[in-house]
Amino acid sequence: MARGVLGDIRVLDFGRFISAPYCGMLLADMGAEVIRVERPGGEDDRYIGLKAGNGENFVYPGLARNKKAITLDTLSAEGRGVLVDLVRSSDVFLHNFSPGAAKALRLTYEAIQEIKPDIIYTGISCYGTQGPYAERTGFDPIAQVSSGAVALTGLDEMPMRSGVPWVDYSTGLCAAIGTLLALRHRDIAGQGQAVDCALLQTAVSFTAPMIAEAVVAGKQRPRLGNRVPYLGPADLYRCRDGYVYIATGTQAMWASLMKLIGHPHLVDAPHLRTDEQRFEHRDEVDPLVERWMERHTMEEIAAAMEAARIPCGIYRTTAEVPDDPQVRARRMLEYLDLEVPGLERVPVSGLPIRLSRTPGALVARAPRVAEHNQDVYGRILGYSGDRITLLRANGVI
Repeated sequence: MARGVLGDIRVLDFGRFISAPYCGMLLADMGAEVIRVERPGGEDDRYIGLKAGNGENFVYPGLARNKKAITLDTLSAEGRGVLVDLVRSSDVFLHNFSPGAAKALRLTYEAIQEIKPDIIYTGISCYGTQGPYAERTGFDPIAQVSSGAVALTGLDEMPMRSGVPWVDYSTGLCAAIGTLLALRHRDIAGQGQAVDCALLQTAVSFTAPMIAEAVVAGKQRPRLGNRVPYLGPADLYRCRDGYVYIATGTQAMWASLMKLIGHPHLVDAPHLRTDEQRFEHRDEVDPLVERWMERHTMEEIAAAMEAARIPCGIYRTTAEVPDDPQVRARRMLEYLDLEVPGLERVPVSGLPIRLSRTPGALVARAPRVAEHNQDVYGRILGYSGDRITLLRANGVI
């Protein structure tokens, strides 16, 4: 694997499903040697969900690219000894076990720090390591519901969570940032530390402004489907051949839109002078926009909105996204050959962070179960072939 800006960093990745694996993916994309540690036989997050032709799901290939994979039974006495060697040779210990599971597995910060005092220990859980909910387990939808995000999504009669697990991904991003900050501190002070990230804390950091509205202003933001509260017009509109989204967030955009759709007399209407007024009078304004949209195609609307400097997005299905010109131009999707017939070109996320001098790279497909046992145990830990054979025979790896 080509060395990147993190080429001298080794990460033990005990992450499962999305949040911690996404953190590890970001570090691996930037050159870190990320070693995914699984139980003998592999972990469930390879297989749960819609499966590809190789039996693995479509989430794992993206989150595990650029990583190595080993197997290890950390609960056995012999496996614990191997774990000690792995920790001593690593810079970062990454996981998203609940605090209770970390205790049961003897993988707490205190236990890992005892092995290597300057380790960076990055842990992700639903609720964090302190507070009355610390021992509870949870996933992305739980954080969405508990943070108020679901109260803001959907329609009046039904709150609804997002179909994209944004809390998992954004917490993984926070964990990557926290890991880099901790590594920077270690560079300066020579000290390791724990990085404690919680799904609920990430979600609440996003909903805090809406919480302030409810608590201070006494106003619960309404659920309006695709519409944006307190702006107008801002919604998903049907057109001749699909849907487009427009968002008019300034007075200049409002004026441009009204002139474009043939209602310039409304630009300075006394009851439509502010965004909030236009939101309150949406029953008057939205039908005017809707009627104009219905007469035009998506591309016609996008071109007209671009000329008028009004933000506009063409609705895409997930199958249509790869053909979007901007997605192609910035390589927002990369393609991996999973080395299985029919899976020679599987789309995965491109690098979401772009650096001009030290760009990362997607250089390796997601690893098979135990694919790098020989490399990690032999090259990194210096175990002999006989010892590796014995570990395998004893079911330790």
